[in-house]
Order: sequence, then structure tokens, then C-alpha cells
Amino acid sequence: MIEIACYKNKRTNFFITTEEAKILWCHIKKWSLKWQVMLGLALFRGMRIGEIVACNIYDFQNENFNKLNVILEKSYIKDEFPILDEFNHLIKEYVTRNKHRMKDGYLFPFYSSNRKGRHMDMKTASAAMSKWRKEIAAKGHPEFLDRTEYIAPSGNKYHRYRIGFHSCRRWFETRIWEKYKDKMMLRDIMRYRESRVVDVYIDSYEVWKNEREIINNTFGGIFQNFNRIAVGQTKLTNF
Repeated sequence: MIEIACYKNKRTNFFITTEEAKILWCHIKKWSLKWQVMLGLALFRGMRIGEIVACNIYDFQNENFNKLNVILEKSYIKDEFPILDEFNHLIKEYVTRNKHRMKDGYLFPFYSSNRKGRHMDMKTASAAMSKWRKEIAAKGHPEFLDRTEYIAPSGNKYHRYRIGFHSCRRWFETRIWEKYKDKMMLRDIMRYRESRVVDVYIDSYEVWKNEREIINNTFGGIFQNFNRIAVGQTKLTNF
């Protein structure tokens, strides 16, 4: 790349494929129910990790765990989220087995005596995701370590990985989009206050998903034609 002192960072939306989401889910099953529930709230409910780690058993409206009260991280609005059938049974199983260990009722308690918080923080959850990426990559999926380098205003470099809790939220969002193609409905399910927020993610997703196909469809035939002429091959129409 061109060597420059400072470059501008492009705003990048990171997405994962359904196959990658499946690999991630199957890998987490080998850890514990706790981590399955955490990942499931991101994949199958589209929650932000800050909302997930703060979940409390008393936030569920009934013992079937099929409705969850949430205070949205961005707007601080209190809302309710329906929970996917069958996934709610997994949550119930986790709570039944571990309720005695859930400090103050939090689904993901924090056990360190050095910290005042009563539930796991986002940093701890992100550290777990980092371990999952490395383990999965070591098993033959190096794409789980795809990352983008950024330069902070301070000049320090850092990396953002394509696959993380936020891209799980994007997966939830784009699966709904693929099935229904309804931006207003998607806006309401994602609890966005403005419909233009949907465009920021969906338009980027469509380009991310189709860019290679667009380039190949546009230039594939042209390149082949250029290449034939370059090696001395001509068509009858040239005579």
C-alpha cells in the first residue's frame, strides 16, 4: 500500500455468512449452556452485547422465557422482545440448572471480588469471542480471523475482527431482510428510531454479498475478449 503518515478510516459494516454462524454456534456448544445462551441472544434475537450481559431472570415475563423486557442500549427505551421458540427452552434449561449461581438473578454473573459490577462486562464477553475465533480458525477456518486495521486519533493501531457479537446482530438483521425485503418491518424489529438506519446496514450488506458477482458479470466477458485479442486471437467479425 501507499505509505502515508495518516489515512482516513472507512466505516465498515461487518457481516458473517449463515455457514459461519452455524460453525460458531456448533463450536460454542462445546463450552457451556451459558455461552450458548449469550450467543443465541445475539444470533436469534439480534441483541447488542451490552444488552445481553445485563439480562436478569426477572426481566423475563413468565417462566416460559418467551418474552424478555429490555432497556435498549442506544435509546434507553424499555421494550419487550419475543424470544424464538425452542431457544426459550434452552434459556429455561440454563436457568434451571444454574439459578443458584446467578448472583442477584443475572444470567451472566461476574464472580470477581475486584469488581463492583454484578454482571459480566462486555470486555469479558469479547475476550471469550476472541478465544472462539482462534479455536475455530485453528480447526481449518482461517476466515474467522479476518480483520481490519484502524488508526486511532492518538496514532495507535488497533484491529477490528469481522466476526464478533455485533456481526451476529447484523446476521439476525440481514436474515430477516433476505426473507421479507421489508425495511419498515425490519426497522421496527431492530427497534431503530429512524428508517434510514436500516439502509446503512442493508445497502452495505447487499454490496458485500454481491460485489464479486457484480464485477464478474460486468467484466468477465470483456476480460476474456481483451485477453484473446492480446494473445493474437481474433474473431471473424474483425475481417
